[in-house]
Amino acid sequence: FIKKNRKKKFIFLEIPLLIESKLTKNFDVIFFIKAKKSTRLKRFCSKGGNKKLFHILDRKQLSDAKKTKQCDHIVVNEKNLNIFRRNLLDIFKRYE
Repeated sequence: FIKKNRKKKFIFLEIPLLIESKLTKNFDVIFFIKAKKSTRLKRFCSKGGNKKLFHILDRKQLSDAKKTKQCDHIVVNEKNLNIFRRNLLDIFKRYE
């Protein structure tokens, strides 16, 4: 994917456990997409997941406070997709 898109201005990768895996040094800019636990649970269950599994996975992750210290940008994803996109595009414009 990276080789195929290396001439693009931006390459955006979604890596859920990037910080926990200690891979941040491999990237120029790190975004943390943040949502309340209740919102994440609702989205997880709507995709066929169950509450018990969600809580197991959630406990394995670092807290939001620890993640934000290692990220360049924090984007809140509580509303709809259009608002989320707009927030991301506003940040991308700073790098043009």
